[in-house]
Amino acid sequence: MTRKELNLAIFEGTARSVLWQPRLETWIMHHTEYGTMPERFRNMEPLEIYDALGCSVRYAASAGIERYEINDDLVRIEERHQHHIIRRVRTPAGELSTVYRVIWKEGRIVNERIEEFPVKTVRDLAVITDLVNRQQFRANPAAFERAARAVGHRAEPTIFLSSSGFTELIKWISGLLGTYYLLKDHPAEVEAYLEACDRRDDRELDAALQIPCRIFNLGDHATNEFTPPPILKKYMIPRWQRISNRLHAAGRFVHSHWDGNSRHIIPFLQETHLDGVEALTPEPMGDITLEQIKKAVGDRMVVLDLLPAIDFLENYPTDKLLDFARKAIDMFAPRLILGVSDEISEVGQIEKIEAVSNLVDKICGLAT
Repeated sequence: MTRKELNLAIFEGTARSVLWQPRLETWIMHHTEYGTMPERFRNMEPLEIYDALGCSVRYAASAGIERYEINDDLVRIEERHQHHIIRRVRTPAGELSTVYRVIWKEGRIVNERIEEFPVKTVRDLAVITDLVNRQQFRANPAAFERAARAVGHRAEPTIFLSSSGFTELIKWISGLLGTYYLLKDHPAEVEAYLEACDRRDDRELDAALQIPCRIFNLGDHATNEFTPPPILKKYMIPRWQRISNRLHAAGRFVHSHWDGNSRHIIPFLQETHLDGVEALTPEPMGDITLEQIKKAVGDRMVVLDLLPAIDFLENYPTDKLLDFARKAIDMFAPRLILGVSDEISEVGQIEKIEAVSNLVDKICGLAT
């Protein structure tokens, strides 16, 4: 069975093995940019590095849905300063400004962090709602087919869909405290924004269902802090159910990204109608155990990842990592796409990726 065939079989419930599918892009990009790529992998393309390590790849074929916005009466302005960037957007509904702190290293910008979120007031909510209403999607089947051919036998393509409007509000728009203050003070306006996000989801699904992709991901970043049970029940679960039911009716599969602390929300996983959950983070990185995850997902849901990223650091023994991986395989196979929760860091030891490859091959045979 190829990695592509096994990837899909795990979601279909017909697999008898485990797929090893760590996310290596951050590690690869870092070492490529800084010229620190190990000699063995120099001059290799990213997919060739995956092949050399015996791994499947998850998102290399996330193509085929084009995003654009209605912008005929919209103005975007960027101001660049030494230590920060200001990005402004102006619509008939008003203007928003986001301030980013620029992170420099060795004479180059290596990251940007939001220092000042754009939405602070109820008037700002009207502007961000207008911007969400402008987001449009169109299918590009040819782009999907090109990406799928490039990935080939390595994986069944998985495409990103939008994350939830609620977690977007936290991550990029208002911040954690700002979101909850707005929800407390102006619930009707927050819910109007979330309804606009629901309509956006429908537009995106219209495009998604025009391409032959079978597996989709919702990059929600659900956590105890972001989406505690009252929020999960009111705003997140109905969205997951609606999206899942529509994709299932078309013969597709969908999973959501839950990382960080999740102990208080994983008991609700079965209510979501999702096919799987990605990046649940076991102790000591997160606040859950493999046993708690198994109780939550049962034998129906696919679990993606599970191996804590810290176990790939130099000061953590390889034997400990392999013992944990063996336990995860024993508990979750064959509804398991083993990976790093949620990816190996720039300073992770790539040799440990290959050590897990050898373990999976010994236990159940690596897919080709």
